[in-house]
Amino acid sequence: MITTTIKRNYAVGAAANGVKTDMFTFFLLFFYTNIAGLEPALAGLAILIALCVDAITDPLMGTISDRTNSRWGRRHPYMFISFVPISIGYILLFLPNPSWDVTQTGLFLWMVSFAILTRVGMTLFDIPHRGLGAELSKDYEERVSIMSWRELFGWLAGLTNAFLGYFVFLRSTSDYERGMLNPDAYLPFAVAGAVIIIFSILFSSSTTLQVGKSLSKWTGSIKLRDILNELKIALSNRSFLRLFFINLTLAIAWGLGNALTLYVNTFFWEFSSVQITAFLPVYALCTYFAFLITPRIIKQYDKKYIVIVSLCIVSFFTFMPFTFFNLGLTPEKGSWTLIPFLSSFLIVGMTFNIIGIMTRDSMLGDISDEVELESGKRQEGILYAAISFMGKVNTGLGSFTAGLVLSLIGFKGSNSTDSEIYSLLIIQGPVVACLVLIPAFLVYKYKITRKKHAEIIFELNKKNKDIYI
Repeated sequence: MITTTIKRNYAVGAAANGVKTDMFTFFLLFFYTNIAGLEPALAGLAILIALCVDAITDPLMGTISDRTNSRWGRRHPYMFISFVPISIGYILLFLPNPSWDVTQTGLFLWMVSFAILTRVGMTLFDIPHRGLGAELSKDYEERVSIMSWRELFGWLAGLTNAFLGYFVFLRSTSDYERGMLNPDAYLPFAVAGAVIIIFSILFSSSTTLQVGKSLSKWTGSIKLRDILNELKIALSNRSFLRLFFINLTLAIAWGLGNALTLYVNTFFWEFSSVQITAFLPVYALCTYFAFLITPRIIKQYDKKYIVIVSLCIVSFFTFMPFTFFNLGLTPEKGSWTLIPFLSSFLIVGMTFNIIGIMTRDSMLGDISDEVELESGKRQEGILYAAISFMGKVNTGLGSFTAGLVLSLIGFKGSNSTDSEIYSLLIIQGPVVACLVLIPAFLVYKYKITRKKHAEIIFELNKKNKDIYI
């Protein structure tokens, strides 16, 4: 068993990706289309291009991280240096201002360049950090506890970033009743986020350095042919492929829904930035509930059944606001009474969404054990690179799709028609709800149960003559 202190110190690192993900998911597309003035389809394309770069750099970083031997261990050299490109790219990404005399092409290239720099920097940290988490324990239940801590800090950091945005930097002013449209607020907002990112990376990296040194070392070949053979074993694992497509489907669904959240809250529900801030405690409560519930239910049920039930509940509660609005049962738009009404659906759906995330993250550690049994090598880095990439699909492909949707419906911000604004609710409601159900069917045939994992660990112990805690 590993100590709570190690779990906490490790989990603090998730705050970096939490802040970046929140900014990229909810604010980036909105900033470039409504503030900087970039055409929505071009903004979505810029995010997609950065995602394509991730498709190369993520598995490359996973492979390098797995095969690194240094006095700082396999993961930490990259974790320590990552804050430099992340902070530079992150701040400059939100530097453009409507006063700039720049063409659409110039603005597009600016967005592409610094979105790529930010994402590559995050790859340097997040891939080794996820691999480190999988190495900390091989226990079926303790892995859930580790990933619960990680998700807790990631979500709380994202919510903190959202609070800073809506309540501090993007709050309503005499000049901007809708503070989200204030062009001078985004750069200091980005600087504040960069400070959190830098602190979380350096704190987590330094406080887990000693335990990182004591973990497994790479002893295999670094010849290209051998690397490719080992990667083939890892990436062709059936359990991994199933989990990969489960996460891919969910990334597309949530990426699309999340990218439109600020649009729906601002233009459909007609909330002010202060009212949007009122939802943040609800998200925090959901995160805490999931943190408490997940390690407890994993003692009673196999992980795949927890994921299936979670996805079904999430789908149902995602559909409910759309249903109640069409039945005429929602409070008046823009009213404070609408917030607790919508929160009643949010608190159940989001709690089970986070429970599902915590459980799926721990499943990849179990798959790493199966891959080790098949290949004789620990390859957490490359496996978590694929799943980390799915998280970026969430923001990348989701934002790209959202950009296309905005262009197709002719969305024009405050000048949009009622039917164009209503289309946003249709997509975020029933469309996303249906997409969430697809992986519920895929996860049913996932094979690594508690019993199966115990057999894998037994065979590894016999093969390696080690005793794993």
